[in-house]
Amino acid sequence: MSEPKPIFSLRLLRWFCPDHLYEEIEGDLIQKFEKDTKLFGERKAKRMLMWNAIRFFRPGIFLRNKFSFELNQFYMFRNYFTIAYRHLIKSKIFSFINIFGLAMGMAAFLLIVHYVRFERSYENFHKNADNIARVTLDIYKGPEFVLADCGMYPRIGPLLKEKFPEVLDFARLSLIGKRVVLRGDQKFYEGRMYFADPSILELFSFDVLSGKPELSYPFQTVITRSIAHKYFGRTNVVGESVEIENKAFTITAVVDDVPENTHLKFDFLISHSTIIKFWDDYDENGFNGNDELTYLLMAAPMDMIEFNAKLKDFSLAIKDNIGDDRLVAQSMKDIHLYSNKSFEVEPNGNAQSVYFLMIIAAFILFIAWINYINLSTARATERAREVGIRKVMGSQKMQLVFQFLSESTIVTVLASTLCIIFVYASLPLFISLTGQHLPMDIFLDSKFWYLFFSLVLTGSLLAGLYPAFVLSSFKPASVLKGKFQSSLHGLWLRKGLVVFQFATTVILIAFMCTVYMQINFLKKFKLGLNTEQTLVLRSPKIESDSLFNLKAQALRKELLSHSSVQMVTGSGTLPGSPLNELSTTGNILRPGQEKNEKGYLYYINSFDENFISQFQMELVAGRNFDGGPGADNQVIINEETVNALGFQNAKEAVGATLLFYNQEKTIIGVLMNFYQRSPKEKHIPMVFRYDTHADYFSLRIKPDHVSETMNEIKGTWNTMFPDTPFDYFFMDEKFNQQYKADQQFGKVMGLFSILAVLIACLGLFGLSTFTIVQRTKEIGIRKVLGASIRQIVQLLSQDFVKLVLVAGLVAIPFSYVAMKEWLSNYATRIELSVWIFAIPLVIVLFISLFTVSFQTIRAAQSDPVNTLKNE
Repeated sequence: MSEPKPIFSLRLLRWFCPDHLYEEIEGDLIQKFEKDTKLFGERKAKRMLMWNAIRFFRPGIFLRNKFSFELNQFYMFRNYFTIAYRHLIKSKIFSFINIFGLAMGMAAFLLIVHYVRFERSYENFHKNADNIARVTLDIYKGPEFVLADCGMYPRIGPLLKEKFPEVLDFARLSLIGKRVVLRGDQKFYEGRMYFADPSILELFSFDVLSGKPELSYPFQTVITRSIAHKYFGRTNVVGESVEIENKAFTITAVVDDVPENTHLKFDFLISHSTIIKFWDDYDENGFNGNDELTYLLMAAPMDMIEFNAKLKDFSLAIKDNIGDDRLVAQSMKDIHLYSNKSFEVEPNGNAQSVYFLMIIAAFILFIAWINYINLSTARATERAREVGIRKVMGSQKMQLVFQFLSESTIVTVLASTLCIIFVYASLPLFISLTGQHLPMDIFLDSKFWYLFFSLVLTGSLLAGLYPAFVLSSFKPASVLKGKFQSSLHGLWLRKGLVVFQFATTVILIAFMCTVYMQINFLKKFKLGLNTEQTLVLRSPKIESDSLFNLKAQALRKELLSHSSVQMVTGSGTLPGSPLNELSTTGNILRPGQEKNEKGYLYYINSFDENFISQFQMELVAGRNFDGGPGADNQVIINEETVNALGFQNAKEAVGATLLFYNQEKTIIGVLMNFYQRSPKEKHIPMVFRYDTHADYFSLRIKPDHVSETMNEIKGTWNTMFPDTPFDYFFMDEKFNQQYKADQQFGKVMGLFSILAVLIACLGLFGLSTFTIVQRTKEIGIRKVLGASIRQIVQLLSQDFVKLVLVAGLVAIPFSYVAMKEWLSNYATRIELSVWIFAIPLVIVLFISLFTVSFQTIRAAQSDPVNTLKNE
């Protein structure tokens, strides 16, 4: 029946009404319209048709049918999740393994990423961070590179601004070192003090709390919030003063505490024009010493490669001033992770360690996801009949895929919830373990949540997609006839994933063993000196040398009067101290030399006649200082300096003359090379002068009654130097702080390696449990036929043992390359032996055997009657 053209009501009804409902009422409405047209005319029939259409088109019918599809979809998805929930509850052991393993893997990943992000965030808070460069000095001996030094000559900053248009401004900083700060009755040693150009506050971004930062005139200082509270109890202290080295400094501003994620941490910034008041020989326009840090504000965009090419040419242009050395610029944002130069202001991080941790984080997360994939595909035989029935009842493949994806989503969501709890609970412990001041407000960081939800989504897809397609591809005819078998492809994939898990675990354990052995090797390595039972006191600051000598002699006498003090010596600095406490020069020559042809940088220390005995150092030739007349014209050198100066041996050097800053000095002895820093670094050429004006007093004390000895020494100090704080440390503890970063890295490595092993074992436990359940009847038959428990355990364990051995073979070459790369950072290092790779393999093999055997023994001990009674 054709539709009359003028019927607008029907067209409107067709537009609003669902197709299936319209098809039911269309015929009746048109038939009624034609009948009414004959009886009442077309015009009235149209009105009647409109009322009939409205009668059929009730709002309730429309809404119910309009959203019927959406409601069906909602019920379908609800059904997916209901079935998924029931299935997870039914398989409690496997659900626990999946959820707990994923939660631990995600938590470990998020914690490591939190640490890595912090390490990579250094200097980001400075608004000009992308355009700030630090100029450093590469030192050469002819064409041969010697070392990289982050110190710079005072003249270079102004000169670069003058010669290079891309250099907009510069700022110089000079570390002052520990000084006594007085404010009323308060007196403390403060170490984070810098002389700084006024422009420092323009280049860098520091939050000003009060005042206007001003460093243009001598004896001005800018302090931090913590220092203001420490000395004044408030931050509004502009115009107040503090006393440093008996000189009053006016506070011009208070800035917020410097964030932890910067290499340049300070408490006091002192006007650069004050340097001349402290160091009489300072020459702002000279090239006599490269003792300052120099930062440049570059025009954007900053092209470091092009600028360094220009600096190379510029270095040649000022060759008369800097010799063969070369100026090199580095981005300020690269300093923390990529710079390991001499005289860094603080120990920097290590990009290699950060990347290793990121790889570990990815491994742990993949291991957790692999557990889910393996357990899901391994249990395919249990789900096969379910899939077959669903397909017979009309389920499409994509519907089944969504069904299994819903299960992985539930697992991932539950694991994610547990993961947040793990992160919250373990964050303080993790911060303590890393030794870094990581932000505690991790849950207020939007990037953390972006990463978290990305993990949830990715985990749901990656961990669920492959099992979903595998399970949904079963053929119902084969499954329902009982002819289903796991595919060879799926079996090999599962074995490959297990091999990946355990290969990763072997690599991590090998790495952990290497780090542990390397750190122990360094700590037990022969240093060439003895740091034990040595108490170090920081020397009081007394301006007059003659008065200092009198006070120092009196202090020695008083200290030696204590029965627990065996020896006292004074020195300019100590082994294990930062290199910036040593003076350096290239101006040490043999007579007849016009310049230091080899370009060596010599490190200078001073000590008295007791220093060598105190630290039990060994003279390979010559003698020690005797403190007698002429000691000021004598020097002692180490073996490295013997080689640098071109002597054939140590005996030849003894009695020879040196030009030391153009003054003749006689070499009276040669010290066996000792490690001024840790054995991580190479020996350095050192020259030692005689001096009784010490920055440190080192006391060898008896190991008994240390606390009583400390109280006696402190009482003596406070009596003799009431205006100087009693500042002390133990030499061995100070020296071992050099290994702190390595030890913390080793602890983090160890923790996450153990975690990786635990997660892998969870997966192995699940796989072995399922395997044993599948072979329960086989175990029963074998027991009936006389097989022993040992034979059954051997039979069921051999497959897993083979996989672990294959994992070991895969892991060894990868771990060897990684270990060699990491050890290359150390001048003194262990040799990689076969045991470093054998031990992790044995550990993983033992853990896997224990896990599988535990389950197998339980199954083998069960009564075969109960197993076979249904057959």
